[in-house]
Amino acid sequence: MSEIEQRLQQLTNAVLAGKADEVRQNTYAALARGASSNDVLDAMTEAVNIIVDLHDVGEYDSDRLTPAENAIISCLQVLEDRLVASQGRFNTKATVGPLGLKAGGLLSLAMCAALRSVGFEATNLSKTQTPLDLLRNSEELRAELVIPLLAREDVNAQLDGLLMEIERGGFKTKFEIIPVASGREERREYPLHIAENPSEAISKATEWALKKATAHRTIGSP
Repeated sequence: MSEIEQRLQQLTNAVLAGKADEVRQNTYAALARGASSNDVLDAMTEAVNIIVDLHDVGEYDSDRLTPAENAIISCLQVLEDRLVASQGRFNTKATVGPLGLKAGGLLSLAMCAALRSVGFEATNLSKTQTPLDLLRNSEELRAELVIPLLAREDVNAQLDGLLMEIERGGFKTKFEIIPVASGREERREYPLHIAENPSEAISKATEWALKKATAHRTIGSP
């Protein structure tokens, strides 16, 4: 294992343990040895995914979530200048928010940072309670892309509820919506581009933004 890999693994472990100072130290150390912002975000997100999975089955206590969130924030503070520099690439506002997902606030925070890293001006709506709240808040922020994070439990019912609010409020014409919905019933057809996991959502969002940018350039050509 290289020194960079070692530092990134220590970063993941420190996030899991909720040790903000160790996270900050390992973030600085990994960057100093040549790690990229995405390398650091991947290591941080690995810890977040573990926390979400463990919390979902009752093996990560709720009182550990705040220290873990503080640890994530300490990592993002180190990366902030880099994220600011990269987030204007697509000139596109995005929002991310959890819908019924346990520990979803941590995942929303991590995904927001990942979106900023690839070029979106992303806002974390981790306090969202309902699909309608997320959609309305995104509209108020003039978002062009919305990524709802759904819980695995009753995921198909959650998708139905989200679709109902989208159709009732006419939100499909206002922004692109890419839900993260793990474990959904594959045989069902949905009028949305649905991602199975956060990484797939980032890929779909990037592909959509590139197509949008190409379309704008084509329209603007003489």
